[in-house]
Amino acid sequence: MNTLALEQVESWSGPPLVLFVGVNTAGSLVHAVFDHWAALLGRPWVLRGVDLPSDTSAESYRRLVIAVRDNPVVHGAVITAHKVRLYRACAGDLRQHDELVGITREVNTLSAAGGGVHAYARDALSLTRILPTAPNVLCLGAGGAGRALLLALHRSHATTSAVFADTDPNALEGLRAVAVRAGIDPARLSLVSVRSRDECDALVAGLPEPALVVNATGLGKDAPGSPVTDQAPFSSAMLAWDFNYRGTLTFLHQAAALRASTMDGWDYFIAGWAGALTAIAEMPFTDDILTQFGQVAAPYRP
Repeated sequence: MNTLALEQVESWSGPPLVLFVGVNTAGSLVHAVFDHWAALLGRPWVLRGVDLPSDTSAESYRRLVIAVRDNPVVHGAVITAHKVRLYRACAGDLRQHDELVGITREVNTLSAAGGGVHAYARDALSLTRILPTAPNVLCLGAGGAGRALLLALHRSHATTSAVFADTDPNALEGLRAVAVRAGIDPARLSLVSVRSRDECDALVAGLPEPALVVNATGLGKDAPGSPVTDQAPFSSAMLAWDFNYRGTLTFLHQAAALRASTMDGWDYFIAGWAGALTAIAEMPFTDDILTQFGQVAAPYRP
């Protein structure tokens, strides 16, 4: 059984446990590779998913954090779809958090340590490890993945200009707030509200080259389609990066048809889990660890 209910987490008495908190965790490839990663870190962990709906109550999030705190065999949790909501519900229950939690106001990792719960927001750190170098960046999607990319670009100091586009004005305002808290120069950042795929095509057309174009919308995996049309003017001087590693990956097929270079989200998947699990293990997140995580996971690549 790959998933547990909250009451099962609270009463867990089996091997040392790491939780994978999402909406539908059973289909993830992480279940196939996790034991190998735990062995690399020298930890006798097992992984179980905790599936929570998008309208989960604040009380349920607090139960999860308290279970990590109070059950000595629950060592931590990796959070995917609930990062912002968990932070809002449980900020007061967290004993300590890293700087990026304060900047993003989201949590992607919980670690049981010293009788309390430590929180981390490691997505940006993970992205920094694998970030392609590009002076001009267009990111389609301003949600959690977009925020992580913004901070990774800020840390890398390699980008001249970055444009983030989204159909949701609230997502753009959230991204703007993150930029302010991070001290990002507003002259290097453009936030654009779009209503259609044609408008996304126009942003691709106006992008100085060489350039990186990112699909951070979830389209092509979580929902069908792509943020751009088949007429989007990709070129050979562009790298199209889809944060998805499975699904139809329509965005990458569109870019490849016009001879753009392409990159899927497999390396981001590896780096994200490496960053989270090293935090739970209280180990440095090194390039060597990342390389070993990738080598172990390679046979499971879809």
